Amino acid sequence: MNVKTRTLLFAVAMACLAAMAFSAPVVAQDEDLSDNATCLECHGGGEWTAPENSDRPRIHNDDGSFTVADHEAWSCIDCHDYITEIPHPEGVEEKSVDCLNCHETTPTVE
Repeated sequence: MNVKTRTLLFAVAMACLAAMAFSAPVVAQDEDLSDNATCLECHGGGEWTAPENSDRPRIHNDDGSFTVADHEAWSCIDCHDYITEIPHPEGVEEKSVDCLNCHETTPTVE
């Protein structure tokens, strides 16, 4: 392989690596978003209430565990699927869980 070909291949490889670096979500190394403990490092100990002016039931205890036993097997990002990186991008607090991803109808307070 001549020098021109090697240089071209090197340039293409570097361009590919740069493209992958800028398109991948930014997650701190060793952060496992599927582990609820990762989320609770920052979000633990807060008030876990249903969204304001909502008829959705409360599903979290104050420690972040679930009041609804059927949700215990899921991770935070199973419902909060718009969370893809740490730190979270601006505006993420305005997004909400879409219960219809799993339920046929949105659960309501009885």
